[in-house]
Amino acid sequence: MMRLLLVACIVLGILGCQTQPKKDVTRVDHDKTGATKQTGSVAVSTPTATTTEDDDAKSLPDDNSGPDEVEVDTRPKPVPKLPKVGVIFGPGGGRVYGQIGVLQEFQKNKIPVYNVAGIEMGALIGSFYAWRGSANDTEWQMFKIKNEDLQKKNLISGKRTSDFSVLQNLIKSSLHNMKSDDFRKPFACPALNLEKNKLYVMNRGNIEALLPYCIPYPPLFKPYQKNLAAVREIKALADHLRKQGANYIVFVNVLGGSAFKTPINESDSIENLVWAEIASQLAKDSVHADYTITLNLDSYSVLDFENKRDMMLKGASQSSRAVKDLAEKLGL
Repeated sequence: MMRLLLVACIVLGILGCQTQPKKDVTRVDHDKTGATKQTGSVAVSTPTATTTEDDDAKSLPDDNSGPDEVEVDTRPKPVPKLPKVGVIFGPGGGRVYGQIGVLQEFQKNKIPVYNVAGIEMGALIGSFYAWRGSANDTEWQMFKIKNEDLQKKNLISGKRTSDFSVLQNLIKSSLHNMKSDDFRKPFACPALNLEKNKLYVMNRGNIEALLPYCIPYPPLFKPYQKNLAAVREIKALADHLRKQGANYIVFVNVLGGSAFKTPINESDSIENLVWAEIASQLAKDSVHADYTITLNLDSYSVLDFENKRDMMLKGASQSSRAVKDLAEKLGL
């Protein structure tokens, strides 16, 4: 009997020693910061500290990114920075009057033109626009070119090319002593030096001295000091405009439609074949621009400087929808 009582006491003592630590583990204390912590043996406190660090680690990304994400989602999104549009005015002789109509649509739709480049007669359009950034001023200057003056120079007959003097007088009267730095928008035009077989992107210095290198091309004008307009250099100009800061390139092409509908001379003449090839090449090279506006001015020859107003009006009407589409693409 006494042995049974002794065994019972020993068992109860052992059970009491095992249950006592459980009370320490379940006890919760509060430190001075108000945070809760569990106390007990070292084996228990180590997992507790690790759990606290894991909780802190999980809460840091939530504290840093969570409020920002909520703020972005709930507040109105900021208006995106206006794109910097670079415009390339393609070649086309007298057809470039259609580009004035495109500029008028640009103004209506508030297209943010950042810089400008022009090829052949498109260089004259581009320089006048870059000067003051106004479609109306460009129209005013371009309409100073009189068909009678060109006839006196035998240009529109297509029988021979002429020198650049007929346009030099216009450039001198409008842009005398003007430098590229004086323009409201950066301007460039490409010239091909026939002697060196080298392309030059003209964008610095006196405009009056610069333009004669970029504009001449048969059958309008003969080379100027062995330089012709580099009529196929869309990629070079697009790259140049981008280097200057433009982030969206628009190419205005007035050589759309059929190249043979209104021939320069006979449909199989050398001049007409050359311009047909130029039109084909420009259609391919337009891939170097982000957006192309193509005008169909088949009713007019590249030698037509008499119907300038009709071409300008057609340029505006044909490009109206395209320019609105461009504005939507740019988020304007």
